Amino acid sequence: MAFEVILGSAALLGLLALGVPIYVVLAGIAIILLMAEGGSIGGVAQDVLDHMNSATMMAIPFFVIAAGFIQGGGIARSLINMASSWIGRFPSGIPMAALLATGLFAAINGSSVATVLAMGTLVVPEMLERGYKRPFALGLTAAAGTLGILIPPSMPLVVYGLVAEVSVPRLFLAGLMPGLLQMACFAVVILLMARRQGGTAGKFVGWRGVAKANVDALPALAVPLVVLGGIYGGFVTVTEAAALSAAVALVVSMFVYKAMPAVAIPRVLVDGISRTAAILLIIAGADLLSDWLTRAGLATHLASLVTQADLSQTQFLLVMAGVLLVLGTVLEGYSIILLTLPLTLPILDALGIDRVHYAIIMVIGIELAMLTPPVGLNLFVMAEVAKAPVAEVQRGMMPFFIAMLLMWVAVIFVPDISTWLPDLVLGVAR
Repeated sequence: MAFEVILGSAALLGLLALGVPIYVVLAGIAIILLMAEGGSIGGVAQDVLDHMNSATMMAIPFFVIAAGFIQGGGIARSLINMASSWIGRFPSGIPMAALLATGLFAAINGSSVATVLAMGTLVVPEMLERGYKRPFALGLTAAAGTLGILIPPSMPLVVYGLVAEVSVPRLFLAGLMPGLLQMACFAVVILLMARRQGGTAGKFVGWRGVAKANVDALPALAVPLVVLGGIYGGFVTVTEAAALSAAVALVVSMFVYKAMPAVAIPRVLVDGISRTAAILLIIAGADLLSDWLTRAGLATHLASLVTQADLSQTQFLLVMAGVLLVLGTVLEGYSIILLTLPLTLPILDALGIDRVHYAIIMVIGIELAMLTPPVGLNLFVMAEVAKAPVAEVQRGMMPFFIAMLLMWVAVIFVPDISTWLPDLVLGVAR
């Protein structure tokens, strides 16, 4: 078994280095290993169908399509105007408003890349116009975009819930406090850096302007209210809430803000289907590979090794944080969840670590991966949006990256940051 694991790992890294699509690598290696043990193509296909046969899995395409409607539907602009009307006139107010608007946008769309795309085209030009240096503006937006997968709704948390058999509503609540903590850490970085950036504050729009901006943003805020209010009010399931979010986002974008013409709807749907297919292909390939690793007994073997090593909960979580950082340099988020989680679940249970707590640790690790070359999607998306070198984005992002690392350590050492709110609202999980 050890030889197969080493050979598979070497093949995985080698093919990724050659630029082979990750879903091809994962599925190809898994199929070869499973068939080498006497499996058949029919059995592999049935395994994929079994993994995909989940009502909660249907939430993914709806959240992706909702993000498409939100991204191009004037919602981001309304949130920026509202945040700027509140705090834009104060020192450091423009980058603070950008952070606040990004956090609100994250609560609407559930996608880190969509958050960077939407906010990057709007907040970066405004910060540059106010005199802030470009690396700072780019780095703030790229880092703040990671909030899209931590603040609910979050597609990685949906996938985690499917694999770990944990309530997705509980996971959504668990992401809220760490998300707010991350925003607070970024706010501290802004306060420490903004004055040295040479930017100027915005103008006060008057109380009538503040009221108008707030009213204009109310339809945008209807999307998270529908999703989270519906779920925690017990009116809808996660999948139904995702479908509702897509419908509400379409109505708000098309009829309220009038920023999305009817001819754009097919493009959004096709793009959403394409993105969903990419995500599901990665999930299918990683599922097959993790299935083989589990059958090979690697999960049981690892749990035995950790037990023999007599690691504490915190020590194990710190080790896994290091593993996640390394994996984040070569794999994207869904692959990290699907490859490592089946192996770590027995260890979590043996050590008494709350699966909800570990979910947040893992998602923060994925956030950091989105800022880590060579896979760091947010860096490349931000560079493409701003037509700037990736190195410039990375340079401006580093202070926020360090703040995220410190926040990550705090979450590891203080589980209540993740578990207090879901336990308060939904009761302690049995």
